[in-house]
Amino acid sequence: MKEAVTTSDALIQRLSDQRRQRLRKNVQILFLGLRSEETNPIISLLRGARLAPRGRQLNTESEFIEALSERSWDLIICTSEREDFAIKQAMQHLKRFDKDIPVIQLVPHPDSQLLLQGLKANMQAVVPLDEKELLLITIRRELEHLENRRRMRLVESQLTEAEKRVRLLMERSTLAIAYFDAERLLLANNAFALLFGYDNPEKLQGKLIDQFVVPQDSNELYEQVRYFAEENLKELIFQLTGRRADDSNFKAHLELQETRINNKPCVQIIVRAESQHQSKQSFSEHDPITGLYNADFFQRRLDETIQAALPGGRDCHLFYILLNNHAQIRAEYGSDSCDHIARDLADILKKNINPVHIKARLSEDTFSVIFQDPSQDKAASVAEELSAIIRQHTSTINNIQLPLTCSIGIVTITDTSPGTVELIERAKQAAESITTGTNNVKFYIPDNSPTELDNPDAVKALKAAVQNQNFKLLFQPIVPLSYNSQLSHYEALLRLLDKNQNELSPTTFLDTVELAELSITMDRWVILKCIHHLREELNKGNKHRLFISVTKKTWGDPEILEWLAEQLRELRIPADHLVFQISESDCSSHLAAAQAFTAGLKKLHCLICIKHFGCSSNATQVLRQINADYVKLDGSFVQELATTNALDVTFETMAEALKSQGKITIAPLVEDPKIMSRLWKSGVGLIQGYYLQPPRDKMDYDFFEGQ
Repeated sequence: MKEAVTTSDALIQRLSDQRRQRLRKNVQILFLGLRSEETNPIISLLRGARLAPRGRQLNTESEFIEALSERSWDLIICTSEREDFAIKQAMQHLKRFDKDIPVIQLVPHPDSQLLLQGLKANMQAVVPLDEKELLLITIRRELEHLENRRRMRLVESQLTEAEKRVRLLMERSTLAIAYFDAERLLLANNAFALLFGYDNPEKLQGKLIDQFVVPQDSNELYEQVRYFAEENLKELIFQLTGRRADDSNFKAHLELQETRINNKPCVQIIVRAESQHQSKQSFSEHDPITGLYNADFFQRRLDETIQAALPGGRDCHLFYILLNNHAQIRAEYGSDSCDHIARDLADILKKNINPVHIKARLSEDTFSVIFQDPSQDKAASVAEELSAIIRQHTSTINNIQLPLTCSIGIVTITDTSPGTVELIERAKQAAESITTGTNNVKFYIPDNSPTELDNPDAVKALKAAVQNQNFKLLFQPIVPLSYNSQLSHYEALLRLLDKNQNELSPTTFLDTVELAELSITMDRWVILKCIHHLREELNKGNKHRLFISVTKKTWGDPEILEWLAEQLRELRIPADHLVFQISESDCSSHLAAAQAFTAGLKKLHCLICIKHFGCSSNATQVLRQINADYVKLDGSFVQELATTNALDVTFETMAEALKSQGKITIAPLVEDPKIMSRLWKSGVGLIQGYYLQPPRDKMDYDFFEGQ
């Protein structure tokens, strides 16, 4: 059993780390021709995948056209043809309005003919209705592709604006700047014209570039330009003799840089009449302790390497070398010892890594190498050999022998690599993920698979953790905004504990727990602990109201209500101090079970809260069927308020309707104080989020007076 728990700890921690890297993303979905019983499971599926879906059901052509004009939609999910509105019409409108919205068609069963028809109709994908896992993978893929297309359009627009600004700055610059292609000058500024003795830069356009140097240097100029182009250099500095319009000469320092003008690649040349070229050995480019390149220079070279790899065929590798015992050495022997070790490591890099590879010191305990070779096997071999040499080396400081160990993370630089910062972060992740052992070298491998939770070993390990009740409760305040109460409101949040008592968010394992059908055990544990906490607080004279989330599995437990009644009687807890939260999309999909469960809670005098409200088109219908006391709005609305200037009309209408019905509304995920006034104006009663207070062990929030 101990081994199973240990396995669970490691697994859950790894899943938690992965999830923390993926931010919750709002997804706006149009459902065409689907019924509520078909859309709600999809919304629940996406919510479990760390997305924030908000869907709208459309059944007519006019509704579809109106929706297209309201906002930018992320996805359309439709069915095969139905009487009210043919998807063929929708596709025609998308083309007419030039809308970039991926369309996924759901078909009743796998069929090659249906697949072919859908793809011919320009659907991005055709998925059988019951294939939930395939649908989730498809949705993730299409959202990623859509985000890339949007980013590309934004970048193209920004590039055009940047070229305009660069041209304006060039024209106003006091530096002599010109643009040319392989042979002729395309554009020059006033400073360039004056330097070469011309009164108007327009007179220079179309001139051969060798006219600006003395005849004996023209071959050298063409040779340097050819070398610059063939080697894909980003910059090149050299010296020639310039020739003015009156045939007088001057010593010219030329600096070539690759650039673009009018959306075409060209070369920018900066000409200086006096030497301003500084030594490359200055501290502006080198680390003063080791003599290696510093972080700023290295990042520029890495950026150039990434750009050079974009056309393909110029793959190479980035080494991230992390000293494992640097902090310990600093604490025991001081900073001078760390400098001594840094010099030793720099000497090892210089001796064992060919000068053609760029070597740098990024920080006190990290070094990096741009290894200019496309072979992964060779990169791994060189890194492993380097790691072994470092392990065998000992630094002697004041007659003390200090051994060195390092972890080397490697990431391949290809035509699809991200920017400099992300690339270094990937290599760092690979280095930091290395555990103690003989292998201190690891390649970064992107984790694009969300299906690790389906692994039978994962389910088994997590089941052991659940059965051993390695749980902990945290409490987050729900603070009044426009609603007053004599009770303090908190939400009880479940955390799983690893072997080191670290808290792990339930988002890392709830899906698996649901798969393993252990959610009832977890829900009962949470409810019982909450009741005991409330009893303790009541004994201290504190009056709290606790919000407890329960899963749909618990609704179907025939013994849950009797068990709850028994706990309330035993500990003499006022039932209206408990608020049970149920998801809107789950209610819609399992309405009968939700009605039976909430009706039983009402008989016990417990309160009800519908959470994730507003994420589907039939939210109003759910509210009519479930007599909820509180309504917690879907977090996607709050996230949008923080990023947009105007209130969403849908949000305002929904908030006003809830207020008129006497429902107490809660806005979750409040992370920005700027949205507080907007929520207050909309009539939101309570707010919750990390801006107010993150979840804590105790219910100790300092509510303002009047609470």
